[in-house]
Amino acid sequence: MDLVNHTDFPGYLFRTTIDDDRLAASVLIRVTYDLRGEKLIPSDEQVWKVSGTPWESEYGKMEGDEVFRKGGVDFFIFGHARSPNKAPVDQLNVELKAGSFQKNIKVYGDRHWVRQNNKLVPSMPQPFHSIPLTMEYAYGGKIEWDGLKISYSDNPDGIGYYNEEKSAEGKSLPNIEDPNNLIKHWNDQPVPVGVGMCPMENASRIKSNVQFDDAGAVTKLDAKFFNSAFPDMIASNVSPGDRVSLSGVGQTGILEFKLPPSPFITRLKFDNEIIERKLTIDQIGFEVNQRRVFISYRYPFRYVMYPMQKRSCEVFSLDVIDDKQSE
Repeated sequence: MDLVNHTDFPGYLFRTTIDDDRLAASVLIRVTYDLRGEKLIPSDEQVWKVSGTPWESEYGKMEGDEVFRKGGVDFFIFGHARSPNKAPVDQLNVELKAGSFQKNIKVYGDRHWVRQNNKLVPSMPQPFHSIPLTMEYAYGGKIEWDGLKISYSDNPDGIGYYNEEKSAEGKSLPNIEDPNNLIKHWNDQPVPVGVGMCPMENASRIKSNVQFDDAGAVTKLDAKFFNSAFPDMIASNVSPGDRVSLSGVGQTGILEFKLPPSPFITRLKFDNEIIERKLTIDQIGFEVNQRRVFISYRYPFRYVMYPMQKRSCEVFSLDVIDDKQSE
């Protein structure tokens, strides 16, 4: 079965074997939108491609799309936390809302561990205009111990990881923190706050979704393991009509839009049987500096393979279907 994509947007059909005669497949369409005011307008250039294998974007490596089903909706934020109206601030909140889902991030100006009353405390944050929302500004980093470089495994490129009090004095704290788990002591080791693509080997992704027995065999694998966002950036679901807003990232205020009805339908044919289903959202990504949004739409399905059966998978834009029905 191959995908026949009748839309103007990148598409992909993932297929995998369940057993001798049963297969699973998942059809995906990804749309890049320009955000004009509160309206999502398909971009002239569809920069967010689909790919069966990992690929390099300007924001780093993106996971491939060979996924049957996810356990929720991924949210990504690519860009900077920015002070409003270019006024310097020493801290700000980045807040994402989508229906009932909400995520808050605390962003500080540069801070250092300073000695006060014989203990180390964070210095006052320095004013800033913008800070990249990347893992380099979240908790993590590298230390030197006994002549060896040791990395904080979940974020070796981050800031704030120290193994001795004397090595922390005068050194930096992370700029990006979880407001519900702020760093208070030099040896605190919070989960790094990530808003981009979460590596599959990330400990929080594994601990949240995979269970092992005493022999190390996998006993449970939650569908959220196949989500590409960090665990705290995965919503259970979103629905058409939900208002999505992102604050703390733009000089002109909140980025906001309403999720439209699903724009795509897949038509599956198995000989004379025809099944039509709408694709639903499984990813929403913000490119805040470009005022762009990408949305991934997916429909997973299973089927039995019969010899000589004619099978097809087509995807249409719903406005094309409506136009044909109105003729």
